[in-house]
Amino acid sequence: MKIIRAGTNDIDVFSESELSFGACCFFTGDKLHRYFFEIDGREATLFTNTKLYIPQAIDEFLYYSGFIASIKDKEGNILLTRTPNTPYLCEINKLQPSQFYINEKKLENCKKWIKRPEDIFVPITMKDRKTILLDGHTRVRAAIDLGYTAVYVYPDKCDVGSILAFVEESIRRQINNVSDMELLSDEAYELKWRSFCNNFFKHV
Repeated sequence: MKIIRAGTNDIDVFSESELSFGACCFFTGDKLHRYFFEIDGREATLFTNTKLYIPQAIDEFLYYSGFIASIKDKEGNILLTRTPNTPYLCEINKLQPSQFYINEKKLENCKKWIKRPEDIFVPITMKDRKTILLDGHTRVRAAIDLGYTAVYVYPDKCDVGSILAFVEESIRRQINNVSDMELLSDEAYELKWRSFCNNFFKHV
């Protein structure tokens, strides 16, 4: 069964409050089974309406949240423990974006639950002494807007060729910091970013 990451408009499956947490909501292709991961530091608690496809949902969640060290169910039973790469505090102005746009709706959602720098963990890779942001651009922009100067980052795996191509395009567009990224409405973001990605990977 395919596990899908929920988008900002999947309010038929999740509440707006749950969706505000970004990559914490997942469901099966038939929308019968839902999985919400509540994050507390490097731990997560799974809330679900099913006993099916839990390992697949966990795998999908960890793809977006590689800093997580343990996951339990709502009764406190341990579902997974592991030793991921250790996060460390990094100054925001040292992060080179690999994307161009920020979804305003997602940005406002992030500001609802981010209360401290320790709430933000984002994946990075290093290349030519640059700290490249792989994902979590919206969370970092929220951190900037909230007055934070540093967030927690952790090394993660990536398709180096594609990421470097995206970084090169970012620099060409004079996007050298998350604060340089263009703010777009939910609709415009989907149109511009998805269009760029589709065209890019069509020619890879």
